[in-house]
Amino acid sequence: MPSAPQLEVTRYAVDEIAHYYDSSTGDLIASTGNVFRAELQGRTYRFTVPLHMKYGLARRVRLSRRLLRLDKSNAVFNHARDGIVVLYRGLIYFFDLNTEQLREVGRLKQCRNVLHCGIAVTSEHIVLGEYGVNPERDAVPVWQSSDDGRSWSVVHEFEAGAIRHIHGIYTDPHSDSLWIPTGDFSGECYVFEVRDSAFNEVVRHGNGEQRWRPVSMFFDPDKIVWAMDSELQTSCLQVFDRASGELQEMRGFEGPVWFSKRFEDGSAVLQTTVEVGEGVKSNCSHLHYSEDLINWVEVARYPKDRWPMPYFKSGVIAFAAGPQTRDDFVFFGEALSGIDGRVAHGRIAL
Repeated sequence: MPSAPQLEVTRYAVDEIAHYYDSSTGDLIASTGNVFRAELQGRTYRFTVPLHMKYGLARRVRLSRRLLRLDKSNAVFNHARDGIVVLYRGLIYFFDLNTEQLREVGRLKQCRNVLHCGIAVTSEHIVLGEYGVNPERDAVPVWQSSDDGRSWSVVHEFEAGAIRHIHGIYTDPHSDSLWIPTGDFSGECYVFEVRDSAFNEVVRHGNGEQRWRPVSMFFDPDKIVWAMDSELQTSCLQVFDRASGELQEMRGFEGPVWFSKRFEDGSAVLQTTVEVGEGVKSNCSHLHYSEDLINWVEVARYPKDRWPMPYFKSGVIAFAAGPQTRDDFVFFGEALSGIDGRVAHGRIAL
């Protein structure tokens, strides 16, 4: 009888966050606080994003970086691979890989950064949507760059009161659409399909309920699969039929599912988050593996550490963007025992 799949950690990296990793080439973007490093075609780049001197001591200690959110950032290669777009503490930067110069190119309106892997990079545009607390339910902007990350403007706004924030913007490999999930509470949870780059044709899917509240998504030709990101009720697997627009609910998970990763052979992993709410059934972040997106098996779990939420963050596993295999993929942890502030290379042992 074959053994159940298990996670094997093959090595740890020196970084705090892995933003991008290509398991075939070794290309990567990673960071610790405001210090970034990249590997591209065998060349190494390092740069530091400006940070006020008052954070001089705090930025050196992992726990204080957690408390002050000095570790939070996003970084993506642009389409031409001649630059890196970085979000850090509410500012958008562009690092030119040819000149190795860093420039501030934009300023977000209501958030520090977006959720991991939530920036869409296409041959024509780079697109991101703001993920802020937004207590007054102000209009939520979508930013777009038409020159591969060098300048930015607001291409669309979700009107005031429509949503709280945007969970990510994702390219659809089976169409020309972008998909935008939003949250968080009743009447705010939808999946928007954007069918043109000017945002003239935006189709809203869903009825505002929690089952329409994903963070990350899996795309197949006939369906889109996600797991709910809900601390309010059990987060269940959802299968969206592209043809009918109907949503089929399947198995539940131990907590809200924020992040997931699909490998080159079509298999995938997802994680559950430890936060506060009735929908959180475990004090561990559980890592699940699937070969068909429907049947999932737990391969690892990491317990929440002793530092209190929300000040020192929820317990979460996240993944790096980029083409990876189940024999060599990258993940990192926050507020979890044994993996907080660490980047791990893993494989799924079958």
